[in-house]
This record gives sequence, structure tokens and C-alpha cells, in this order.
Amino acid sequence: MRYLRVTSQDRSGNGRADTVLLRFYEEVPGQPDKLMLKASSVDINADGVTDLQCGGDVNHDGKDNAKDEKLIRTFANAFLKLEWFNQGKSWQRYIKVFAEDYYHDNSPNVVRLHLHEGTGTPRNQTLIYKASAHDTDNDGTLDSVVYLGENGDGENICSRAQEQLIKEMGRTFLKFKWHH
Repeated sequence: MRYLRVTSQDRSGNGRADTVLLRFYEEVPGQPDKLMLKASSVDINADGVTDLQCGGDVNHDGKDNAKDEKLIRTFANAFLKLEWFNQGKSWQRYIKVFAEDYYHDNSPNVVRLHLHEGTGTPRNQTLIYKASAHDTDNDGTLDSVVYLGENGDGENICSRAQEQLIKEMGRTFLKFKWHH
């Protein structure tokens, strides 16, 4: 399975996230997950919008260009709105993002966002919240959101704005084409 691990940090110490770090991993059975690509985005003036992006061919089209920078910026700006960030250069809080294809037609219909707090490989012991965007009719559009708290009871209801944010992150993640 492929996944994206996203970490946001407040490196300036002003109480707002200013750096978004994207790490593209591939799980390798019996071995540590393999880091395949790194990208980052920085909000220089603390306005909640990233100003500088760097990475590589994050949309996996064989070119490292402005399309990749735009994709990094779009994902990073949505991620900043979650306000799930670390103080300083800590890596404790992060989100694992991955897609699933329940219809087995090479068209992912679920994007999962797992919010973790802890170190090492993402695992159940560090999982705090789960959110997912679903394409319920397999038409290529993420049309519903499921959000569960740390105990999985579904009592945490997300706002309309949060639902839209989860869908936006899901749509953008799919444009990375980082799924099997």
C-alpha cells in the first residue's frame, strides 16, 4: 500500500503552522516502510497560505514543474486549515492519507485521513481521529464524509466547513496518483 504522511510545524514559534512536510511512502512487507519522495511547503508571512513549495514530481507524470508546485500548495493550504500541527520541529502530530478501491476498477473511491500523535510507523496506538471521503456511486466524485473520534463511536460530528476540507484534501490527494 502507498500512503502520504503529512506533518505541519510551527518553526517560527508564533503559534501558527508555517511548514508542511509531505512524505510519500510505500509499505514493503516484512521491512520498514520505504520513503519514495519528499516535498514541502512554507508559509513565510504567517497568513495561512503557503508561499514557497519544493518537491519533485508529486503528480507522477514524469515532469517536475509548476503543476507539481500547485498541487503541493493546494494540499498544504488545505492541511494548514486543520490546525493539526507541531510546535517547533517536532514530528509527533501527523496525518496518514491513503486511498482504497472497493470496486477493484483502478478508480479509488475512498480517501482516508488518519490523524496520529506519536512517533515511528503509523499504527493504531498513535491513531487519534479518522476521517474519510467517499465516492459512494463510483462516479469519480467524493460525495460523503465519515468522521470518527478516537474511540470510534462516531459522536464527533464535523462541521460543513470541515466536511468540505476533508473532501478537498481527498480530491487533491487523488491527484498525486499515489495509490495502487
